Formats: sequence, C-alpha cells, structure tokens
Amino acid sequence: MKNTLHKVMVIVLLISSCSVSENRPEEPFEMEIQELLSKMTLEEKVGQLNMLKGLYSTDIYKQETDLEKAVKAGQVGGITPYTDIEQLIKWQKIAVDSSRLGIPLLFSFDVVHGYQTMFPIPLAQSCSWDLEAIENADRIAATEAAASGMNWVFGPVLDLCTDARWGRNMETAGEDAYLASEIARARVRGYQGTNRRDSLTVMACAKHFAGYGAVEGGLDYNGAEISERRMREYHLKPFKAAVEEGIGSVMNAFNTVNGIPGSQNDFLLKTILQEEWNFKGFTVSDANSIYELIPHGVAADKREAAIKCFKAGSQTDLWSEIYMRELPNLVREGIISEDEVNKAVRKILKVKHDFGLFEDPYKYLNPQRQKQLLGAKEHRESSRELATKSFVLLENKKSILPLNLSKYKNIALIGPMNDSRQFRDLVGNWAARVDVEETVTIVDAFESRVKPITPYTQTEGCGHWGKCDEAKIAEAVNILQNSDIGIVVLGENGYSSGEAGSKTDISLPGNQEELIQRLVKTGKPVVLLVMSGRPLVLTSIKDEVDALLMCWQPGTEAGNAIVDVLLGEVNPSGKLTMTFPYHQGQIPIYYNHLNTGRPPKGPDDERWGITKYSDAPREPLYAFGYGLSYTTFDISSPILDKNQMSMSDTLQVKVRVKNIGKRKGAEVVQLYIRDKVANVSRPVKELKGFRRLELDPNQEEIVQFNLTTEDFKYWDAGMNYSIEPGKFDLFVGNASNQVKHITFILKE
Repeated sequence: MKNTLHKVMVIVLLISSCSVSENRPEEPFEMEIQELLSKMTLEEKVGQLNMLKGLYSTDIYKQETDLEKAVKAGQVGGITPYTDIEQLIKWQKIAVDSSRLGIPLLFSFDVVHGYQTMFPIPLAQSCSWDLEAIENADRIAATEAAASGMNWVFGPVLDLCTDARWGRNMETAGEDAYLASEIARARVRGYQGTNRRDSLTVMACAKHFAGYGAVEGGLDYNGAEISERRMREYHLKPFKAAVEEGIGSVMNAFNTVNGIPGSQNDFLLKTILQEEWNFKGFTVSDANSIYELIPHGVAADKREAAIKCFKAGSQTDLWSEIYMRELPNLVREGIISEDEVNKAVRKILKVKHDFGLFEDPYKYLNPQRQKQLLGAKEHRESSRELATKSFVLLENKKSILPLNLSKYKNIALIGPMNDSRQFRDLVGNWAARVDVEETVTIVDAFESRVKPITPYTQTEGCGHWGKCDEAKIAEAVNILQNSDIGIVVLGENGYSSGEAGSKTDISLPGNQEELIQRLVKTGKPVVLLVMSGRPLVLTSIKDEVDALLMCWQPGTEAGNAIVDVLLGEVNPSGKLTMTFPYHQGQIPIYYNHLNTGRPPKGPDDERWGITKYSDAPREPLYAFGYGLSYTTFDISSPILDKNQMSMSDTLQVKVRVKNIGKRKGAEVVQLYIRDKVANVSRPVKELKGFRRLELDPNQEEIVQFNLTTEDFKYWDAGMNYSIEPGKFDLFVGNASNQVKHITFILKE
C-alpha cells in the first residue's frame, strides 16, 4: 500500500519546483489544483462530481456501483450517509492509498438539528428568536459531526412555508423571510466557524434551492407555481443571506417551480446564484434528483437528464450515478465542455484543500476524539436551554402554570409520549446519529424532580398514532378523577412530520380530542402539552384546557426542559414563527399577506363588502409572533427621531419595555412596517427587526431599532429592486397582531 501523506507531498513538491508564472492565480492552492487537474483522466474528473451513498436511501433508487471498486478507481468524490467511523477510515484509506492519484474523500450527512446531542427541531428553535443560541446549537452539531468523520453537512434548511400540511416545515425557520434570513446567517456561522482548517469545523449546505416550501397542497415533492417577485422577495432571501455569510455549498430542490425542476433550473442556478450573487461554492443535486427529471417529464432518459442538469449549473450528482455514466461521453462528443467540468472539479478540490485533507486525510477520523465529544455534558446543557426557549405558552388560565407542587397531593401524567423512546417522539425527525436510549423522557424527569415532592401516576391514554381505545381512555379518566391535576402530553409522533410526512388533517391525530374532552369533564384542571413537528389546529380544545404549552419536539433533554418550564425554573418566552390556523381550510395562512380590495372591517359588514369566510373567522387561532409568559411586559408606543426621513437618512425607533409582573422573564420585541401606497400591492405587515431581552420584575429597558432605505425596498412592477417615497406605517409589539402604531413619511 502506498503511503498517503508521502504521495500527496510528492505531488506538492513537484508543483513547487515548477517555475512560477506572472499569471499565477491569487488563490494559494490554484496552481496545485491546476497541476492535479492536468494529471486526471476525464473519468477521474467526473468521479470528483460523483457523490455515492454508503448506507441507505430515502427513495426507491438502488445503487448499482460497487462502492469500494469505484473509490479505488477514483470515481467517487464523497460518500453520504454513514456514521461508522471505522468504516469511514477504511474508505479513506482506499481513496488515498489505492486510487491512482490518492485524492481524499468528503464525508457528509444530514445534520439538521444536531448529530448525537439532538436539539429541538429547527421550527421550534426559530420560536426562541435567539440567534446566539441557534448559532451555538449548530456549532455543537458541527463539532459532533466533525468528531465522527464528517466534513460536510446537509444543513441548514432554508425553505419557507405557509402551509402546515407540508411535513418538512419542521426543518424550517417558519414563514417569515426576514427572521429566517437572520437565522440562516447564524446557522452558517455555527456550522462553518471562522476557519475551515479547524478539524471541528464542517462545510454547510443550504437547501433546498428554491421554493420547495411552496409545494401545492402541502404535498412533498409536488410542484410549485411562484411568481418571480414572490421568489425574490420571499423564498430567495434566506439563501441570499447564507451566500453572503460564506456558505460553501447549495443543494437543489427536488420539485418543479413553474414547471422546471430545481436541478435543471438555470434561472436559479446560473442567473441568481452565480451571476447575481457571485456564489463561490458548489451546487449539489438532492438525492437522485437528476434522475427524477425523467418522471418529471422533462428528460427522455439519463443522458438528457445529465445534459440539462449539468448545463443548468448542477455541479455534483448525489446518488443517481448519472454523471459518472454519462458525462465522459458527452464531453468527448462535444456536447458538454471539459472546461465546465474542470471548473466544477476545481471547486471540489479546493474544498478538500481548504479542509486540509491533502495534508492529513484522516484529520476528521479520530475515534478517541469522537468518544470524548459525542453527547458531552455541556452539549446536552445547551440543548436543554434552547428547548426551554423554544416552548410557546399559548394559554394559561388563572396562571395555573407554573405548577406549585405543594398545592397538589397527587398528579396524573397522561399521554403516550411521556415515557416514549419510540418513533423519535421527543427528538423529532432527521435525528442524525441519535441514541434514543439517552433521551430524557418526561417520566425520567418526573421521577427525579416531581415524585420526591408530589406523587404521580402515569398512563398512556392513547396509542402512538393517536388511537385511543375505550379501555385506555377509561383508565386515564379514572386516574385523573383520583388526582388533583392532569398533565396531558399529546400530539404527533416523531415520524408524522419531516420528509414524506405531509398530511391533509392537521388536527390532533386519531381521537385525542375525545380523550381531552373526557378528561376535562372530570372537573379537574388539565394542562395540555403538545408535541408536534408542525402547527396544529387546536381550536376545539384551546378553551377546554387550563393551560396549553406548545413543546414541539424538544430533543435529547426533552423531559428535563419540559419540567424546567412546568415548575417555573425557566419562564417560557417562545414566540410562534408559523401562524396557527383556526381551521385547516384557511391554509395557506400567514401574517404578511396582501390586502384585498375589500379588506375586513368588522363582523357587521354586509356580505359583499369584505373578504371573509361564511363559516369561520378570517383571523388565525394564534398569530405569528404570539406567545405568553409567566410575567407581563408593557411595551410603549414607538417614538421616532424624525417624522420624515430622506433617502440618505437612518430612522431611529425607540420603545420602552418594562417587566410589570412578578417574575424574571424574556420578551421578544418585534418591529413591522407597511408601505401604504406603492407601485405594486405590499403586505399588510413585514417584520423588519426584533430584539429578545430579559428583564427582572420592575426592570425596564429602552430598545432601539435603526431603519435605512434598504428596509423599504421591494421588487416593483418592472422587477426593479427599488424604493419610492411615500407614507409608511410602523408597528411595534410582542406579536404581529398585538402592536402599537405610528406613521412616518419617506421623502425623495
């Protein structure tokens, strides 16, 4: 076997001995890359663009290639997914010792909300509105992934969604482009750090580019129809933020947008990503999506799929093996330019250089370091803290929460997820390398922290898929009748959302609502904790229960985080980042909609005079930005430093925030604007700033926002990104529907 380091060093020394041209590129490794490219066969070049799977697939496609033979032949650029570090070492050894040129492999994995230490699902994290905590979560995820051999992760997910039926909204930051863009920047910083040579840093991959969250009917993989204005003002914003933050790679979406699949969408991949944004990284197809041009009906066969995708700007092929089989002949026939192949290969080689893999192909493959870092105590503590910040208190009648355990002689703990390690109920979907046995369940936390003070009795009440038979319901009712209070944990299990987790009915699954109604009839107080990967329709039970806490799927420390909030050791501060519909017939529903020509004015308006439903309110059940606390905050009316601003001005907006309750707590102050008269109709509100702050009782703080003309620009009727003078509304509050208002004028 040839020695890897020796082999790489020989190449480097040969290159170094060459005379240096005055035209040598500025990038320090560019000359070495060019030399390596000159030694590669066409098949070896295409091999660097070929990403094969090591373990499993989320589709029906079966990998035909013998992986080890392909690695030895130099026909593999990277492998995903696989978590056995010893096997990764074997594959890397084959690549560097047994392939002709010894080019090391990339190893990648879907790391969406943690690696082994699982954090709350991304939708839940966004409800914290805490950018620092979110960045830290992905720094820990990157640390654990890198310690396990990964140097490339498929995250963050930057889709936006206004349809709770779509299963993958659990992976997103919700419905607002501004908030999602700020979170995108935080996630890129968390994954990539500041130095790629750091062996605990990974390259991030923004997905799914773009418009995947707009699939019709909320049906996964479905097509979407999106105007260019909507695409630019909404779906593209988080991706642009990630590119500006220096993200290393972008993954194409599975679906069609306006009839064109993401993997061959040259408007997105070339016009936007390369030409307008000057993206320096590389693109990768989603799993098998190059092949999927055939069932989409835009390619007759694999050859045509390869031509369309590569020419559009899909530079690497994940799993389909089509590039490996088709590109060499297409280059020889002159249909694909070898210069374009070289350009794509150069990007992959540069990434491998930047990671330091040519100097040390095994720098990420350290089993001892993996044992030390996976599931570290401080990682779990961070997961627990972020989980408590992600919970959203929706109802709290008569301030029943936090629980005063001394008031109760016994507690009924009811629900199938209380002691569940099945179906990823507590950690959620996309739970990378999670060991569910290490998850802290609610029963675990009750045993250690509630039982020593107040006895409790636990029962399921329902099955994991929401089916509650009469015997289980009767048992739960009986237990509650013999208790002082019921803590009921219901909702969706972990596999009910995520990829291929679309639903037509987003109410509580099965007959869980019947269980709640039967429990409420006992007359005992009921606190409902909802576990879910999406917003649910909770209309029929919100008024029935005494408290309602949205817990989402909290991660590894789920039980401890939930008990922290139930007992008041942590004051809930989460704010919704997706609108909760009153009825699923309202979907899609979102706060920043356009007005109609007959906007709602009140319940007494004539039938024809307003936009409304005849059988339900137009308003949502819970609005974007909404969330309660165990304390109360007062936010003053906004004060402007000027009532008129010029195009070169900065507008200062100040509000006074005071904790007027009896507990320390955190509030999220939100600033929205509305362009009153514009070239095209503008949203009724647009988030343009937010600030999360913690205050002690009676403490107050002045919060200042600074707005510039960039905050007022939009894509006009001629698709120019512009601004025009006029009158603007400005709103500040603690939810999109709980705001105080002022008006100002933007002058020429």
